[in-house]
Amino acid sequence: MVQRKLALSFYRVGRRNAARASCSLYRRCGYDFLALTEHDMLTDWRQYETDSFIILPGVEVQVVDDQRGVCYHVVGIHDRSINPEFHHLYDPGLSTCGGQDSAQAVIDRMRDAGLYPVLCHPVWSRTELQHFESLRRYFAFEVYNHGCHVECNTGHAAIYWDSLLRRGHRIWGVAVDDSHQRIEDFCGGWVMVKAERLEVCDIVRSLVSGRFYSSSGPHIHDYGMETGTVYIECSPVREIHFVTYEVRGSSIVCGQGELITRASHKLTGKEKYVRVECTDVYGKTAWTNPILLS
Repeated sequence: MVQRKLALSFYRVGRRNAARASCSLYRRCGYDFLALTEHDMLTDWRQYETDSFIILPGVEVQVVDDQRGVCYHVVGIHDRSINPEFHHLYDPGLSTCGGQDSAQAVIDRMRDAGLYPVLCHPVWSRTELQHFESLRRYFAFEVYNHGCHVECNTGHAAIYWDSLLRRGHRIWGVAVDDSHQRIEDFCGGWVMVKAERLEVCDIVRSLVSGRFYSSSGPHIHDYGMETGTVYIECSPVREIHFVTYEVRGSSIVCGQGELITRASHKLTGKEKYVRVECTDVYGKTAWTNPILLS
């Protein structure tokens, strides 16, 4: 198994030149693959792939709830296993108006078409937990959206992720760019994926299975659980937080000038799940996926 650096860029690519430029940018920055998504257009920009850089097909769909002043954005990624010959499919009827029922219909339509949905930027969308807690069948949740963060400080959503996990949702957390490149909103959120090969089907399979971690800076080298103790090894950071519910977890916060690269936490046996956050001296964070315990 090898780690691949994935940019879930979710970059709107209405023009061919924009797609080509975005691929070139992420290749230069050391990424192995990229998801390019456009509103209402399922795209597969495979012509910009190389032996060391691949593109995940994808689409973004919007549901606007004018009555509550919120919206839902759902990204779907595709593994090319169904209708592998498609390149671009445009459907202006994908985005719609409505509430949770309409958002669920979008998610269901994606799943039925062989796409794997991600629920996007809930803070930017002005949604509260009650607006999306009943949604099902999406595999991942944007715990960090770099574009939203640098645009208007609406990129962090870990508190909602914990609320979903506490309620029994089996949801992975992703960090993404959502880059439109009108401002410097690129290469700030990504996931590191364990996959057998640099192939679309292998990468998507690992994503859906949760074999990745998310980051805006730090690297995680090892993470797991042995005999009731959760451990982590990472690049030098200032803080390591073991997040658990309903029993509280624990934190290690270094003093001035100190850094740590490993930590562990003994579980009580009453936790529903445990996940870890590692934060460096610049405030950048890496998030593990949860180990589900009940």
